[in-house]
Amino acid sequence: MKNAFFFFVNFLLCLMICQVVYSQKVLQAVRTDAAFEIDGHLDESAWDNAIDASQFTTWQPNPGLSPNKDATIKFLYDDEALYIGAFMEEVGPDSVMQEITQRDRVGNTDWFGVLIDPYESGNNAFEFITMATNTQFDAKIVENQGEDTDWDAVWFSGTQILENGWSLEMKIPYSAIRFPKKEEQIWKINFIKYQARTAEKSVWNEIDPLGTFFLTQSGIVEGINNIKPPLRLSISPYLSVYAQNNYDRLTSPKSSTGYSYNGGLDVKYGINDAFTLDMTLIPDFGQVQSDDNIVNLSPFEVRFTENRPFFTEGVEIFNKGDLFYSRRVGGTPLRMYEVEDQLAENEEIVDNPRETQLYNASKISGRTKSGLGVGVFNAVAGETNAIIENNETGDTRRFRTSPLTNYNVFVLDQNLKNNSTISLVNASTVRTGSQFYDANVTTGMFDLRDKKQRVSVSGNLAVSQIFNEGMSPELGYRYEFGIDKLLGNFNYGLWHETKTNDFNPNDLGFNTRTNLHEYGAWASYSLVNEFWKYFNRANFWFNYNHVFLNEPRVHQGTYINLGFWTQTKSQWNFNGWFNVIPKDDDYFEPRMEGYFEDVPLNYNGGVWVGTDNRKKFRLSGTLVAFNVAQKGWNGQGVYLTPRYRFNNKLTSSLSMEYHQINNDKGWVGFGDKDEILYGTRDRLIIVNVLNTEYTISDKMGLTFRLRHYWTKVLYEGFMELNKQGKFNDTVYEGDHDFNFDQFNIDLNYRWRFAPGSDLFINWKNNIAGGYLSPNQELLELSYFNGLEGLRNLPQENSISARLVYYLDYQQVSQYAKRIN
Repeated sequence: MKNAFFFFVNFLLCLMICQVVYSQKVLQAVRTDAAFEIDGHLDESAWDNAIDASQFTTWQPNPGLSPNKDATIKFLYDDEALYIGAFMEEVGPDSVMQEITQRDRVGNTDWFGVLIDPYESGNNAFEFITMATNTQFDAKIVENQGEDTDWDAVWFSGTQILENGWSLEMKIPYSAIRFPKKEEQIWKINFIKYQARTAEKSVWNEIDPLGTFFLTQSGIVEGINNIKPPLRLSISPYLSVYAQNNYDRLTSPKSSTGYSYNGGLDVKYGINDAFTLDMTLIPDFGQVQSDDNIVNLSPFEVRFTENRPFFTEGVEIFNKGDLFYSRRVGGTPLRMYEVEDQLAENEEIVDNPRETQLYNASKISGRTKSGLGVGVFNAVAGETNAIIENNETGDTRRFRTSPLTNYNVFVLDQNLKNNSTISLVNASTVRTGSQFYDANVTTGMFDLRDKKQRVSVSGNLAVSQIFNEGMSPELGYRYEFGIDKLLGNFNYGLWHETKTNDFNPNDLGFNTRTNLHEYGAWASYSLVNEFWKYFNRANFWFNYNHVFLNEPRVHQGTYINLGFWTQTKSQWNFNGWFNVIPKDDDYFEPRMEGYFEDVPLNYNGGVWVGTDNRKKFRLSGTLVAFNVAQKGWNGQGVYLTPRYRFNNKLTSSLSMEYHQINNDKGWVGFGDKDEILYGTRDRLIIVNVLNTEYTISDKMGLTFRLRHYWTKVLYEGFMELNKQGKFNDTVYEGDHDFNFDQFNIDLNYRWRFAPGSDLFINWKNNIAGGYLSPNQELLELSYFNGLEGLRNLPQENSISARLVYYLDYQQVSQYAKRIN
C-alpha cells in the first residue's frame, strides 16, 4: 500500500511540468472633479476624458473567442468614489433581457459587473454587478468559498436601454471597499458582462477556465493617486413589532394572541484602512426563513442552513478550518432534551425554550498590506431555563438548560506567494456554572503551491479539548494531508484523514463522524469547448475512498463514486452519478461502541436533467434508484421542479419530491438488557415547495414560500444486532409506526426606501405534528389524508414589521456641510 502510494505521488509530480502564462491588460484611471448624476446616461463631459477599454473575450460557454457583442468601459475617480461607465452593444432594445429581480438575485437579464482586488492577493475580491433593470448584486469572492452574496455595501447605479444596446453608470464609494493607505494604488481588476439571450459571459481580461483561480487572471488598473481610505462608520438602528397567534383546537382556550416589540442596532466601523468591526446589539432574527425540518432516523445531527444575515455576511475568514457552525450561537439550549428526565411525579413541562437568547455578537476582520488576514468573532448568549409545574400544588421550578455562554473564534490567515496560504484557527466556548463544561478547538493548516500554481500540497492538524471541572481535559485530534494537480483538462489528487474517537469540535463547529482513518483519491476531466456537435462543456469525475476505524484499526468500508455533468449548446444540463459500496461495516447506526452492522454490496445511481433556463417554462428533475444486494433493501426517488416566468416581474416554481425506501433496516432502541434493537421498515417521504416572486421594482418586491413535508414509516418486524454484525430473532414487539407533517409559509415584503434602509413586512405560518397509530390505520393513510389532517394540528401565525434605517458618517457629514 505504501509503495503504491509513493509511486502515485511521484507519477503525479512528474506530470506537472506544463508552463502557464496569462496575459494581463492595464487600464489607466483618470481623476475627475465633475459632479455626476448616476442615471445611466453617459452624458457628463467628464466621461469624454476617460480612456476607453474594450475588446472583451468570451469566458463561458466557449472561452477565448470574440463576444457576440462587445462593450466599452470608462473608469474615473475622485476623492470620494470610483465611477464606472459602460456601454454594452446589442442588436436593439428588444434583445436586452430585462427580468426584474430583488437585490442580490440574478434572473433572465443582461448584466455588467466589476471585480476589484485592491490588495492584489489573487484570492479575495469585491464584486459589484448592475443588471439591465438596475437591480444591484454585490458579493465578496474568496477562493475555495465562492461568492458571499450576503455581504451588502451601499453604492449607486443607473441604467438606460438604448436603440443599439444599454448603458450604465456605477458610483462605488471608497467606504464600500477596503484598500491600502498609500499614494499610488495599483489594483487587480476585471470586468464581466453577461448577454442573457445567448447565455454568453465575457470578460475584459481573458480568463482560462482550465487555469488558476479566476481572480489571479485579472487585469490591472493604475493611475489612482492620492486617495485616502475614509472613516468607515455606519449604524443601522431597527425597530420591529410582532403579533403572534397560537391555535390548537384540542386545548382550552383554543386560541391565544400576544404582541411584542424589539429594538436594536447594527454597527459597522472601519478601525483602519484594512480592518472592520461589525456588531449587532440585541439582534432580532424573527423574520428569517423557516427551517426545512425533517424526520431524522440517522445517528447523525441534521445540519441546517444559516439564514440570519449577521452570521452569513462577511464570515469567509471564519470558515477557515471548518470549526465554525454559526447555528450553535443562539441555538438549541445544551440540555433542552434532558428536561423530561428531570420530572418528578405529578410534574409537567410548562415552558422549554428551543432557542437561547442572543445578547450581542461582533466580528473584526481584515487583511494587512503584507497579506495577513485576522478575524475575531465573539458572541454572548443568555441563560435559558425550562419551567416545570407541579399539577397538584401549582408550584413551579426552573431547570437551567443553558448557562450564560461566550462564543469566540480567532483566525490568522497569511497569504504567501503563488496563492499559497498558512492559517491558524481557534474556536472556544465558555459557559458559567460548574455543572456545565467548556470547550476549545485549535487547528493549523497550510496550502502550498508551486510558482505556476500547478500543484497544491495541503494539510491541517486540529486538537479539541473538553474541560469539566475537577477532571482532566478530554483530548481529541484530527489531521489531514492532500496533494493535488490543479491545472489543465485532467486533474487528480490523493488525500488522507484521521480523526480520533474523542475529537469533538461540536460546541461551535459541526462534525458527525469520528474515530476514522481514511485514504482517498480523485480524478476529473473537464471539457470547456464545443464537442460532439451538440455540447459545449462537460466534466467527468471519479472518487475512491477507503475507510478504517482509527481504534481498533479495522476495515469499515470502501466507497466508489463516478459521475458526469454536461451542458448542450441549447443550454440543457445533464448530470449523472453512480455510487458503489462493495462492503460496509457500519459502526455508527448501532449507537453502541463495539457493535457494527454488516452491510453487503450496495449501490445507487441517479440522473438529473434541466432544460434551458432562459425560456419562460423550465423543467428540472432527478431520478434516483438504489439497492442493497442480499438484503432486499431498495428504493427510488423522483424530484421535479417546473418553473414558469409569467412576465419580467412574476415567477413561480414548484419543487416536488417523492422518496420511497423499502425493507430498510435501522436502529430502533435498546432493550431491557441493553440489547441493540433494529427494525425492518418501509419509509415514504413527500415534499412540496412552492416559491413565487413578484418584483414591483428594483427596490421593492414580494416573496412567497410554502413548504409541506410529510413522511410515513411502517415497521414490519424487529431483530437484535449481535457483535458479528448479524441479526438474531427477538421477542420485541414495540409499536414504532408513525407519520409526521410539517407545513410552513413565509411571505415577505421588502422595500428599500433609501440606500441601505429597508422596510420588511412578514407573515409566518407553522403547523407541525405527528402521531403513532395502529399499523392498519397508517397502512391506509395517504399523503392527501395527511394534508387534510393539518387542520387538526396546532399552528402558529406571526405577522411582523421591521424598519431598518442606514446612517453613514460620510453621507451625514456631507449633508451637514451643504446645509451650513
